[in-house]
Amino acid sequence: MALPVSVLGTWDRPRTYRGSRRVGVLKEFWSRGRWLLGLLVLQSSSSFVLDKYTHLIQKHLVVTLFLTMLVGAGGNAGNQSAIKVIRGMATGKMKANKTSFFDAMYQQAQVAALLGGFLGGGGFVRVFLTTRDVTDSLAISLSLFSIVVTSVLAGTALPFALAKAGIDPANAGTTIQVIMDVTGVLITCVICSLVLDQASNILQ
Repeated sequence: MALPVSVLGTWDRPRTYRGSRRVGVLKEFWSRGRWLLGLLVLQSSSSFVLDKYTHLIQKHLVVTLFLTMLVGAGGNAGNQSAIKVIRGMATGKMKANKTSFFDAMYQQAQVAALLGGFLGGGGFVRVFLTTRDVTDSLAISLSLFSIVVTSVLAGTALPFALAKAGIDPANAGTTIQVIMDVTGVLITCVICSLVLDQASNILQ
C-alpha cells in the first residue's frame, strides 16, 4: 500500500533540513544557556549580602521567616512591569525610545507607589499576626514597600535598556526576577538592620 504524500514528505526530508534543525537547536541552546548562566552567577551574589548581615539574621529570626516573601513579591512585581513593556513593544504601542521610556516610567512610578503601599500594608498585617511585634512588622513592611517600588521601576526600565543594547527585551522577565532576588535581599538587610537594631538601642 502506498503511503500518503504527507507521510512520505515527513520521512523523506533531506538531510540538510535535519542539519539546519540541529544548528537551530544549538544556536538556541547557546543563546539561552549563556544568559541563564550569567543570571545564575548574579543570583549567587546574594550569598555575599547574607554573609555580611549574618549577625542580623541570627539576632532577628523574623528576617529569615519572611525573606522569601519579600524577594518573591519583588520578583513578581518587576516581572509584571517588564511583561507589560515587552507586550507594548511587541504590539507597537511602545517604542524603544525616550518618549515611550519616560511615559512608561511616569505611569509605573504611580503604580509602584500604590502597589508598595498596598502590599506593605498587607505585609505588616501578615507579620504582626505571626510575631505580635510592631517593630518586626514595621521593618518587614518598610522593606516590602521599598522592594516593590524598586522592582516595578526596574522592571519597567529593563526592557528599554536591553533593546537599547541590542539584546532581546524578552530576556527582561527572567532577568528582573534575578536582579530583585539580590537587590531584595540587600534592601531587606539594610532596612531591617536600621529599624530593628535602632529599636534595640532605644529600648536599651
